[in-house]
Amino acid sequence: NERGMEFSIVMGMMLMWTDPRMRWNPLKYNNISHFYLTLDQIWFPHFHPCTSSAVTYLSIDRNQAVKIFSNGEVKTILRAEITFSCAFNTERFPFDVQQCYLCFTLNGYDPEEVRFTAYMDEGALTNEMSEWRVQIDNKTFSFPYCANDICMTIMQYPVVLSRNPQFWIGLVVIPIFMLGFLIFIGLFFSGPENLVNNAIGFGLTTMTSMMVVVGILNDSLSKIERIPCMGLFVLIQISVTSIAVISVLLTDQIVRKLSKMAKSKSRDNSRVWRVVEKVSSGGIVRNTLFIVFTILHIANFIWFVSNK
Repeated sequence: NERGMEFSIVMGMMLMWTDPRMRWNPLKYNNISHFYLTLDQIWFPHFHPCTSSAVTYLSIDRNQAVKIFSNGEVKTILRAEITFSCAFNTERFPFDVQQCYLCFTLNGYDPEEVRFTAYMDEGALTNEMSEWRVQIDNKTFSFPYCANDICMTIMQYPVVLSRNPQFWIGLVVIPIFMLGFLIFIGLFFSGPENLVNNAIGFGLTTMTSMMVVVGILNDSLSKIERIPCMGLFVLIQISVTSIAVISVLLTDQIVRKLSKMAKSKSRDNSRVWRVVEKVSSGGIVRNTLFIVFTILHIANFIWFVSNK
């Protein structure tokens, strides 16, 4: 039920490493504690994102400045837009939460030669996207991998993407829920003379509206083995409304026939037919059906919200 999807993230990274060749004694050089060079003048630990399909560096060129300290520590800042691949599980859409990883690798160095670590600074900021809430965990997973005497260190950042469901609830779910109530009221409380036309009209209106929503979901979601909970919500709404329309048409015909039979039989002082006549002429059947389908309608909505 998972399908690979991609998401892009803009990251600002401060790179820090120690080069023993860069050390000096400040006391011998007029207390100079640091100086600046460009990237093309020093050794630079080239690393790249793994499981990514595209990387665009926003602030790197060979003339970019790096700051070198007397203890051999080197610092610079990189900004890049990186597109990562991730397996998305959308069964609980639009309440889904995705667990992904930002993966980086440093190639060509033995683990005992170069140590590749990272952490999230306390002052780091993460800007939420319009559809997702982003949470990057400070706990990284780093492990070496060697094959044919060539080694690399792989490091992963856990990232949690939580979808903001307000758009789908406000513009899709609530309108469908309210539309169902209006359709039931129109079906079960319309006059007998317009019942057939109203039932057919409400049915066609419902199907058209629901098919539009199904088309939106089809374009927005990945194709998975199971239908997401929002898709099930829409399908149940379609089913309940369709059954309600059919029930109204059938019960109307049955009630009319029973009413005619009850009027002719009630003259024989039969208590059973008197009850049948009272039930068929008093709207009890319609009210009962209205209550039943309204309960199903509300239960479907409660089930959908409970998936949050």
